[in-house]
Amino acid sequence: MKILKKIQALSSLSLARDSVIVFAGSMIANVFSYVYHLLMGRFLGPSGYGELSSLLSLLYIFTVPLLVGQTVIIKYISGFKAHGEIGQSKSLFLRVTKWCIVCSLIGIPLVVAVAPWVTTFLHLSSNSSWFMMYTLLVFSLLIAVAASILQGYQWFIWYSALTAGAVCIKVMLSIPFVQWGVFGVLSAATLSSAFLYVLYIFPFIPILKAKSTPSQLTKQDTFAFTVPTFLTILGVTSFYSTDIILVRHYFNTNEAGLYAALAILGKIIFYASSSVSLVLFPVLSEQTAKGRRPKKLITAGILGVLAVSTVLTLVYFLFPATVIGLLFGQAYKDAGTLLGMFGVFLTIYSVGNVISMASLAIGKTSVWVYAIVCAFLQICSIILFHRTITAVISINIIVCALYTVGVFGYYRFTYHEKV
Repeated sequence: MKILKKIQALSSLSLARDSVIVFAGSMIANVFSYVYHLLMGRFLGPSGYGELSSLLSLLYIFTVPLLVGQTVIIKYISGFKAHGEIGQSKSLFLRVTKWCIVCSLIGIPLVVAVAPWVTTFLHLSSNSSWFMMYTLLVFSLLIAVAASILQGYQWFIWYSALTAGAVCIKVMLSIPFVQWGVFGVLSAATLSSAFLYVLYIFPFIPILKAKSTPSQLTKQDTFAFTVPTFLTILGVTSFYSTDIILVRHYFNTNEAGLYAALAILGKIIFYASSSVSLVLFPVLSEQTAKGRRPKKLITAGILGVLAVSTVLTLVYFLFPATVIGLLFGQAYKDAGTLLGMFGVFLTIYSVGNVISMASLAIGKTSVWVYAIVCAFLQICSIILFHRTITAVISINIIVCALYTVGVFGYYRFTYHEKV
């Protein structure tokens, strides 16, 4: 009994250590990302930066399915790690990489066909920027697969270093390339991604040297996990995205701008605490594959997210004017009165998100029902009761509270089942 308690204590300590490592890498990446957008905004000017932003926004939309793909790959790689199946890890990596390359090649005719329409719709200076954006998307696909291997094997130092390094290299290359406008900036991002891909491969060269073993995964098993994962991530992503779209539609531009600022500051809470989820998911997947019941580890993850989120929310309540003024300027000072309230929304959301990912990791995939139902409830509620910004935030808090309580109840109720 004492040995078991020591193992659990060490697991919690490892979770905290790895979360700090991932958090550090993420924060460095976020700082350099802010510098990147600041510099590009100054060098390109409003017109050029607007074009770049529209293309990057399009890229973000295209890469949403990557999050689903990464979650699925991490789940299976963690299982292979648990049973020492290096050969199956290699086979899965090569198969998914091949699939990404084939799909990318198949997509080229479509990209060429829609280029004139995209160029006209987004008012691009030329088709070349659109083509370069697609090339960047291809490398993003390949990097996502490689990054999933690092997470699945829990090589978080490599993962964090490369996450931070990717943005640093992009900033350094973009400065000289910006003389060629948006196309040059996208070219710099593509070159940095190509270079980073090689670095991502380096840590798991031993895996690539191993003899491939045919994967025992069936299409039915893969489909059974992928679809619920997609629906879950779709639902939880909707919580902090559709509200912005609806506010943009129902409110004037000034109020919508204030809400957008609140949303960005609120996401700091989510991104700061998401390092716990990034670490927790592969660890739980491995433990589950070994037939263990990592209840204490899940509890530690939930408490870790709650602690980080609560601290940041308290800062938002105590120093709203300072936070708003420092990051957005006095033009957004009216948003300060709602900052703490928005922090509560993202705190509850962050806790619900980590429980959702933990449920997926231990095979409780029906969690998608709660995500989709609550996302639909949020949309309908905002459409019906959007009198003020405060009302919208209140709806977000209530819906996320219902979701968090629901998924926690689902997790507790189904935990006794065989995992």
